[in-house]
Amino acid sequence: MAEVVKDRKSAFVSTVKKDEGGIPGAKLGDLLMREGLITKSQIEEATQYQKKHGGRIGSILLLLGYIDEDTVPTVLSRSHGYPVIDMSQQKIEDRVLALVPYSMAKEYFLFPISSANNVLQVAMADPTDSSTVEEVQMKVRLSVKAGVCAEKQILEAYKKYYQVSDEEIAGFTPKVEEMEEAVSIDTIDDFGSLVSEAADTFTVVDESAAGKMEGDQYSASDAPIVKLVNGILIRAIKEGASDIHIEPFETAFYVRYRKDGELHKAMNLPLQIKNAMTSRIKIMSNLNISERRVPQDGRIKMTLGKGKAVDFRVSTLPTLFGESIVIRILDKSNLNVDLTKLGFTKAGFERFQKTITRPYGLILVTGPTGSGKTTTLYSALHALNRVDTKLLTAEDPVEFNFRGINQVLIREDIGLTFAAALRSFLRQDPDVIMVGEIRDIETGEIAIKAAMTGHMVLSTLHTNDCASTIGRLIDMGIPGYMVASAVSMVLAQRLLRRICTKCKMPVTKISAALLKEAGFSPNEFSQLRLYTGKGCPECSNGYKGRVALYEIMEVTENVKQAITSAVPESQLRKIAMKDGMLTLRQEGLQKVREGITTLEEVMAKTVKEKEMLPAYLLNPDEQVFEDGDLIIKEGNTDKNFYKLIQGCLVVTKNGIVVGEISQPGEYFGEMSALTNEPRTATIRSKGKSIVKLFPGDKLAEVLEKYPEIATHIVTTLAKRLNEANNRILAGQNGGDRGLEALEQKAAALS
Repeated sequence: MAEVVKDRKSAFVSTVKKDEGGIPGAKLGDLLMREGLITKSQIEEATQYQKKHGGRIGSILLLLGYIDEDTVPTVLSRSHGYPVIDMSQQKIEDRVLALVPYSMAKEYFLFPISSANNVLQVAMADPTDSSTVEEVQMKVRLSVKAGVCAEKQILEAYKKYYQVSDEEIAGFTPKVEEMEEAVSIDTIDDFGSLVSEAADTFTVVDESAAGKMEGDQYSASDAPIVKLVNGILIRAIKEGASDIHIEPFETAFYVRYRKDGELHKAMNLPLQIKNAMTSRIKIMSNLNISERRVPQDGRIKMTLGKGKAVDFRVSTLPTLFGESIVIRILDKSNLNVDLTKLGFTKAGFERFQKTITRPYGLILVTGPTGSGKTTTLYSALHALNRVDTKLLTAEDPVEFNFRGINQVLIREDIGLTFAAALRSFLRQDPDVIMVGEIRDIETGEIAIKAAMTGHMVLSTLHTNDCASTIGRLIDMGIPGYMVASAVSMVLAQRLLRRICTKCKMPVTKISAALLKEAGFSPNEFSQLRLYTGKGCPECSNGYKGRVALYEIMEVTENVKQAITSAVPESQLRKIAMKDGMLTLRQEGLQKVREGITTLEEVMAKTVKEKEMLPAYLLNPDEQVFEDGDLIIKEGNTDKNFYKLIQGCLVVTKNGIVVGEISQPGEYFGEMSALTNEPRTATIRSKGKSIVKLFPGDKLAEVLEKYPEIATHIVTTLAKRLNEANNRILAGQNGGDRGLEALEQKAAALS
C-alpha cells in the first residue's frame, strides 16, 4: 500500500515553479495575457463562455482560435519550468494506470505517466490549477508532480490506454454549434413563392433603355431579391455544394450547384429578375454594378452565427444574354487539412511526408482546376506550421487564412505579381514558401533558385500528369539541369466521388473486356469485388463526398538523369514507374479494389498509359552470376556489352589470365558492338557478381539515352589509340637502332 503523504501542502509547493516576474500558481488565462498571447477582451469572452457552458479555459481559447495546440505547453515550460510531456514517447505501465482510474483522470483531465519513490507524475493541460493537484494528492495518497501536455495528446492517451470511444472523446471538446446564438440569415423553405413574389415585382427591362441602371440598383435592394440571393447561398451551404453557377440564356435563367464535382440544376428562375439578381450579387461582392462589358472578381463574407463565417469567391463573365456568375463557396469548417485523410496510400503518404520535411527542395502539385491542389498545399502547410518555422505564401486569391502563416494576396494591377512577391520573400528569412502558381519563366526561375538555396518551396502547375510537369518547366525556358537539381517531388492529382456508404452494393455483372481495358490483370478477375451506389436520400446518385487520387513522382537519381538528358515524356514516365511511381489509373484501380469508388468513375477521370519505352531502355537486364559462370566467350560474335554492378570478374586470353574487372560501374565488351569483330577474350565471374546487360544491336539508342556510356566509349577509344601510337613510335625507334648496328658490323668485317 502506498505511503500516506504527511505534508500535502509542501509537496504541492515543490511542484509549482516560481516565475520571478509572475505569481506562483497564477491562472492560465492571466499567464497567457501577461505573455501577450491573448488580449483582455479575448479572455473575457472565453470566461463568459465558461460561465455559461462550463469547460476548461484552455479548450475554450483553442476553440475560439485565440491560441494554438502548443501555446500552453510552450508558455508554461518557459515561464514556470513545467516539464513538457510528449505522450507519443511514453510507455505507461499497468500499475500506474491502476493508481488513476479513468473516472478520476476524466474528472481532473490528467493522465498518469509514472510512479516512483512515492511520487506520481501526471500530465495535465493546466498544471497551474493548484486545487486539482491537491485533490489528486489526497485521492492517490502520493505526492504529485505535474507536467504540461497538449490536450489533444491527453485525449489520444485516453483512447489508447483507457479504451475510450470516439463519441466520448468528442464530448471533451466544446462544439462550435453551442456558441452560435442566432443565424443572421433566414432559411427559406418555399423558394417557389419567393421567386414568384420577386418576378411579380419586376417586368422585363429593355437593355438599351435610358436609366436602366437606376432601376436595377433599386431592384437589387428590394426585399424579395435580397431574400432570394441569401436563400440561394444558404441552400448551397446546407447541401454541401462547392460552387454556384448562375447562368442567363435566351429563354431561361438557371441556378446550378456543383456537388462532389458534378453539376446539377437547382432552380429555373424567371428572366425578369436577371438584372436585379446580378446587381444584388455585385453589391454584396463590392463590384461595379455599372460595368457589364468586362469580367470582374469579388468576394462575399457571410456570417451565419457567432461561431461561423463563410466566404464566397465571386466571378462575373459577360455572355451573349447577360452576365454569367460563378460563386465558389469557401467554408473553412468543411476544409480538411489532415494529410492522413486526403486519400494517400500508406506508401505514398510516407514518401510525401518525408519530402515536405526536407530542409529544401521544390514540390509541385499539378492537375486541372477543381482537382484539390489548394487543399493538398494547405494540408502540407498545416503539417509544417510550427512556432519555429517561418511560412510565407503568395496566392491569387487567398482562399483561406491560417494562424501562423503569412499570406500575401497577388495584385497584378499594381505590380504585385508572383515573381515580385517571391523576390521579396527571399528577404523575409523564410523556411517554407508557397507560390500559388508558376505561370511564367520569371516566377519559375526564382522558385527554382529559392529551392536550390536552402528553402522548401511548394507550388502548382496546370498539367495533366507528373511527366508533363517537367516538360512544362523546360518549355518555359528553365534548363533541365536546374529542374533536376531543384525539384524534389511532383504530385498529379484528381478527385473521385466516393460510393455512398448508406446504399453501397456489390456489382453482380461486369464484362472481362471492360476489366482488361481498365487495366486489371486477368489473374485477379476471379477474386475481384467491385461496388457501386444504388442511390438513396442521403446521397447524390450513389455517391457522397470525394477522395483524392495521387500520382507521386519522386525525383530519384534515375529520374534526375532522365530529366538532364531531356528524354521524352513517355520515357520519363516509365523510368519514374520503374522507381516506384504509380500512375493515376493504377492508383484509381486500387481505390476500386478497396471499394472506395466505382470503376466507371476511375475510367472517366483517368487514362491508361501505354508502354512506350522499350524494355532494354526502361529496365536493362540485371543478371546474377556465380563463381566461374561464363559471361563472354572468346571468339563469339554476339554484340551485347555489360556494366559491372557488384563483384569481381576474371579476364582470360588463350586460357591465360590477363586481368580482372573489379571497379563497380566499369563497362566491358563494348568494342565488339562498335567494330563487329569477334570477342578477343573470355570473361568469367570470380565469386558472386551482378552485371547489367545492354543490347549491342541497339547501340545508337542506348548511347543517346545513357550519355555516360558514350563518354566511357570515347575515353576508352582515346586511350587505346594513344597506346597504339606509343607502340608504333617504340617500334620505329627500335628499328633505327637495329639498322645502325648492322651497318657497324658490316664496316668491321670489311
